[in-house]
Amino acid sequence: MAKDKTKQKSRGSRALKAVIIVLCVLLVLCVGVFVAGYTYWNRLQKAAPTVEDTMTYDFDDETEPAQLEDDHEFAKIYEGDAAGFESYLKEWATNGGELMYSDDVINVLLIGVDTRNARAIAGLTDSMILVSVNRALGTITLTSIMRDSFAYLEDPDGGGTFNKINSAFPFYGAESLVNTVQDHFKIKIDGYAMINFAFFKAVIDGFGGVTVPVQQYEADYINSAYGFSVQAGDAVTLNGDEALGFCRSRNCDSDGDVSRTRRQRQVIIALLQQAASIQPNEVNDYIKSFLPYFDTSFSTSEIFSYASKAVIGGWARFEVEQYVMPDEESRRAHSGSIWYWAVDYPLAAQTLQTAIYGDSNIVLEDDRTSPLDL
Repeated sequence: MAKDKTKQKSRGSRALKAVIIVLCVLLVLCVGVFVAGYTYWNRLQKAAPTVEDTMTYDFDDETEPAQLEDDHEFAKIYEGDAAGFESYLKEWATNGGELMYSDDVINVLLIGVDTRNARAIAGLTDSMILVSVNRALGTITLTSIMRDSFAYLEDPDGGGTFNKINSAFPFYGAESLVNTVQDHFKIKIDGYAMINFAFFKAVIDGFGGVTVPVQQYEADYINSAYGFSVQAGDAVTLNGDEALGFCRSRNCDSDGDVSRTRRQRQVIIALLQQAASIQPNEVNDYIKSFLPYFDTSFSTSEIFSYASKAVIGGWARFEVEQYVMPDEESRRAHSGSIWYWAVDYPLAAQTLQTAIYGDSNIVLEDDRTSPLDL
């Protein structure tokens, strides 16, 4: 029993470390390229001729940001008629349904990989958070993908197997994991950011700690389990060790991984807010510290483009929304040869599409049979 608890704690520390460092690296890169771009832009502006007298439109009168041209009509996706749970999963994942996307939405999958080697990115993906920026709605959606969700994993050769969704990466690679999430939730993912679990404590301490709400039962458990002296409150500043304990704990929760993902998102949001305090002269040091341990499908020019859009579009003022997928309505615990979440993916996908885009192309009949009942 003691060995099992130790294993749970070890696995529990994985999720936060990865996601936090991924976000920090993304933010540092964005700050760095923006500082360089802003300096260059200022030089161009100083050299530009005066043209106010020739303007026929008052650009300062624009009170709302112009919306991008975005009028997609997506083909409807209907459920199949498979008789068994696994055949239902495969049919849904491989039905070729059109993935939702929008010119106004950027979807990035943050991936935390289970490895203790600071120089390697390999192992299970125990943390998966989809960050969705909707420029039209002015929202940033953080969606934790439950790592124990049972899914159909398709290999590059066209075969496949059934396993927990976080097995897609060690089996077939990062692109396969992205495709698996896309195919099950029917949304287009623009790219991924991936890192291992090293240096979580250093990241938090480098920011001078992180300030998050801590409930009394969470403080009691952290102090008992790790020997800390964390206080409960609405705005508690945790150092690196304390933040690690805060996010690795799940034995204190009746819902296990669900509340742990909530604590992960709380720390992410706090770090996003604190990242605004990074000074230009600190950027190089941050990049040198984190870049060797970071992998992404985005090119440098794409990162620069997103950074520019973030500043010009005022993403820092966007409302942050949080979700867990599958949610309570679309998941059911299953204990068999392995424990996993059985998932009603059509329902979960419809919910997630609506949360991100404000619309869905998935049609669910009123008298439908949920795959959870198969």
